[in-house]
Amino acid sequence: MLGPHPEKTSFRLCCASLREGDKIVSVRGDHELLWLRNAVLQSAGFKVLSTEDESTALEQISRMDCGVLLVCYSLPQPVRNRLARAFREKCTDGRIIAIANMKIEKPESADAFVHGVEGPETLISTILQG
Repeated sequence: MLGPHPEKTSFRLCCASLREGDKIVSVRGDHELLWLRNAVLQSAGFKVLSTEDESTALEQISRMDCGVLLVCYSLPQPVRNRLARAFREKCTDGRIIAIANMKIEKPESADAFVHGVEGPETLISTILQG
């Protein structure tokens, strides 16, 4: 008999640290990586809204229960700034996590940083640190 995957189980158990109803808004310009991230986070038990579109992201931020904004550095700087500003105004207790393809010392407009090659465990751990 096969049991549950140990990492998946531990992610589900630890996700209780987010408030009930909190969502993750994930914004990225690369379609394939966006949906891969979406699948990983949903399988870990998170409520995720993924989009490649700035307008959709801004609309969701304006009417969501705040949790986490994942912003990829593949988005242009002005888009990242507008998303961060809207999220800060609406979600004063929310966290912004920047995802980049190289290490950076201090992520601009973000509370935390994840180097993209660090894998899903690091991303999930960073989300739960809030």
